[in-house]
This record gives sequence, structure tokens and C-alpha cells, in this order.
Amino acid sequence: MQPFGDVLPPAAFGPMTVPPRTDGDSSLRDNLRKAQGLLAAAGWTVQGGVLRNSDGQALVLEYMDSGEGGQRTVAPWQRNLQKLGIELKYRAVDFALYQQRLQKFDFDITSIAYQGTNNPGQEFADLFGSAAADQEDSGNFPGVKSKAVDAFIHAMVSAKTQEQLLPACHALERAIAHGHYLIPQWSANTHRMAYNQWRLEHPAVIPPYSSGEGWVIDTWWARMPPLTADTAAAALRKGGQ
Repeated sequence: MQPFGDVLPPAAFGPMTVPPRTDGDSSLRDNLRKAQGLLAAAGWTVQGGVLRNSDGQALVLEYMDSGEGGQRTVAPWQRNLQKLGIELKYRAVDFALYQQRLQKFDFDITSIAYQGTNNPGQEFADLFGSAAADQEDSGNFPGVKSKAVDAFIHAMVSAKTQEQLLPACHALERAIAHGHYLIPQWSANTHRMAYNQWRLEHPAVIPPYSSGEGWVIDTWWARMPPLTADTAAAALRKGGQ
């Protein structure tokens, strides 16, 4: 990371950034005060209940989603931003338009699920590489353009050993996290699934790192019912017909 001290934020070389919390010594009110101070330092002030810059432009954001279901998740955020004078509009669009606007990067804010991987590589060039930022239908939704990020991705892809791979991964993580391109929304350390236990069987040992849905499809199989005298006789009768 040292060669890129001119493009990386100074905080990237210190403790790892963590999302704001509202428990323990932190509170929502304290976070709002900090946000108000940062906005004021950047030239944004509340005028008549609306946050405006030095040119009088109001800060209005649109949250795009592919359905109405996300409204309940966004509503608390809307209320808290309103306390700062920021208007957040929730816009639900049909899935076809949602996909089209994603492809053209025609949105202010949206939700994207970033899946983890045990073998990071070239896919991160599509997610955060500078070339992908201007390439329509790429995965670089935040529009990241950073020579440091490009260098870390290259080091990650070209690594031959674990000792070469891990520092590149950690450097990329710091560059993205401290760049504040993404706002962590929610995560879950469990996979919730409903299945017919009588008809399905699964391995006794579950992979420690796996996508739940994909693992279920790839590794589960039909479960045979216990063989009894009645079921055996029924099978024999069926075979003889």
C-alpha cells in the first residue's frame, strides 16, 4: 500500500474502518451529530429544514429497488436522513427497468448482494476495476476508479502463493472499505431453508464455506424411505405389473 499513499485515504493505513454503531457507547443521536458536522465542513447547511450547499442546491437522493418489499428496510433510514435535512426518495420499479438502469448505472443508491469467495481473482476487476467503471453492464456499480485498487487486483490475480495472495486481498479490502464506496446494509451468518426431511437427504458434514442455496442443489439427494416388509412387498408388486 505504501506506493499509493497519494491516492489512498490516510485512514487506510491505520485501524480498519468499521460501520457506525448505535449500541454501547454510541447512539443514533451521536452519529447524527457527527454526520451534521461532516456535512457542515463540506459546505452543506440546513436552510428552512432542507440541507443545501453553497449554491442553494438541496441534497435529494433516490433509492431504486425492484419491488415494494424494501420500503420497510429503507423507511428508518429515510426518517433519520430527514433529521439532517436530506430527502431520500424510495422508488420501486419493475424488474426489467431495474436491470436496464443497473446496466446503465442510472441510479443514486440501490442494494447489491456481494457474495464471498474462497478464491478471489479476476472477478474483482469487474467489480472494482477502473476499466469496468465506464463499461456498460459491468459489475462496478460504485464507479470505482483507483490506480491503487487496480494494482491490488493485479497482485491478487497474479499471486502464486498464499503469502503473496493474502496481503493483496487485505490491501484491496482496506482500499474499498476506507473509500466508503459501499454502505453495509445487513448480513446473515445462517442460511434459512425449508425442505421435506422425509424425501431429502444431505451430507453429515457441511462445508464450512459454501453458498447455502448452491450447496443444497449440488449435494442433496433423494432420500429412500426405510425398507419394511410392506414397502418391499409393494415394490415387488409394482415391479411385476
